[in-house]
Amino acid sequence: MACSKPPADPLQLERGILTVSNQSAQNWTHVEIWLNRGYRVTAESIPAHTRFQVPLNSFVAGFGQRFDPGHMQVTDLRLSATLPDGQPLGLTKAFTASGLPGALGGKR
Repeated sequence: MACSKPPADPLQLERGILTVSNQSAQNWTHVEIWLNRGYRVTAESIPAHTRFQVPLNSFVAGFGQRFDPGHMQVTDLRLSATLPDGQPLGLTKAFTASGLPGALGGKR
């Protein structure tokens, strides 16, 4: 009996790059990605079964400040988009807490 692999997290952070994987059969349009609730990147669409990659220093706050991954920690990551039928899509990355709460299974 083969073991199935759990689906990959659609929001992955690695080495200063965010990879968004649209593993669905639907195109996502009017995509907004928010980092730490103050920094944003947009994409017109992420087609079905594709990936979208963006460096973390491309995220910009309201007055033009860029996110600095060398000096700032990612604590919140959210994606919103529109599905072909007009329904909203929302994704939030779950982060594990560091330190003692993380060792005891806490989440941020």
